[in-house]
Amino acid sequence: MAGNPTIRDVALAANVAIGTVSRVLNGHKSVSDGVRRRVLKAIKKLKYEPDRVAQSMRLGVTRTVALAVRDISIPGFGAIVNAAEEVLRSSGYTLLLAITDERKERELDLMRIFQQRRVDAVIMTTSSEDDAYLSKTIKQLDVPIVLLDRENPPELDAVTLDHRRGIRAATEHLHGLGHTRIALLTGKPSTWPARERIAGFKEAYARLGKQANQSIIRTGSFSAEFGFREASSLLSLPTRPTAIIAGGMAMLSGVLQAVRARGLVIPNDISVVAGADSDLAALTTPSVTAVRWSGTDEGRMAVQLLLNRLGGNRKGPVQRVMLSTELIPRESCAPPSTAH
Repeated sequence: MAGNPTIRDVALAANVAIGTVSRVLNGHKSVSDGVRRRVLKAIKKLKYEPDRVAQSMRLGVTRTVALAVRDISIPGFGAIVNAAEEVLRSSGYTLLLAITDERKERELDLMRIFQQRRVDAVIMTTSSEDDAYLSKTIKQLDVPIVLLDRENPPELDAVTLDHRRGIRAATEHLHGLGHTRIALLTGKPSTWPARERIAGFKEAYARLGKQANQSIIRTGSFSAEFGFREASSLLSLPTRPTAIIAGGMAMLSGVLQAVRARGLVIPNDISVVAGADSDLAALTTPSVTAVRWSGTDEGRMAVQLLLNRLGGNRKGPVQRVMLSTELIPRESCAPPSTAH
């Protein structure tokens, strides 16, 4: 056969109408199993490739899902992306990946791009849950949206992590070793992970009949740079903390760098807990106690919620799933030195 096979060639080979081939390609249930098998056999024999662009225009879908995350270089986000792409690909969708760099302007630009590309659905994190204009813009996309580790806008589906439980367990673990001056470093309280970590930290103190020291709760960013700056500041205090919780996926490296710069030894001089487990936490010496969850499960669950919507459940109730966390004790925590 000269040239690329067409849908007409498939119809002739299967002895059916062109419209029947089209219905098979689009998954219509009106085609009998016998006819469907005949058409698929002809498609395979002729090595026919349907025109996806034409299909998208005809059906009003692009089979594309956008995923916008803060920083793909952070291993936790990498696990989410890999899992999401795998499930989407097996379901016939292509993943469009975008980096927000935790900047509102970038997120707003991406909303416009997603509209222009006519993506079928969006999975994303946001830099703030308190920004009314950002929330309004996201909701105006008019496609299924799943938030990653965010709870606002409340009208949207979301997959969150139980950071409160993880940080509460970390704080109680440190208290059990004798620590009373524990610092918490985390992101802006306008985001779910920071808000919940702070709540878990305060709950742990409340359970012990004590009040958390607000002066050693430092908020602002989840970055390594923020971790380094704030840990350096805390470690230079006349009465420094005896333990630091690094409450962010990328923050641990900055805290470890600050500890080393001060000439301190973990855990002899300072105990450290990572608010997110990573290869760095597990493989550094000494290994670092960490709060663990599954980025793979987070990515898969986010896609499953989207597929529920894309499968026809567009008007159902809001879907909310919270994934569990657990504390993994390692070598970085010990009773505070009597020298403090």
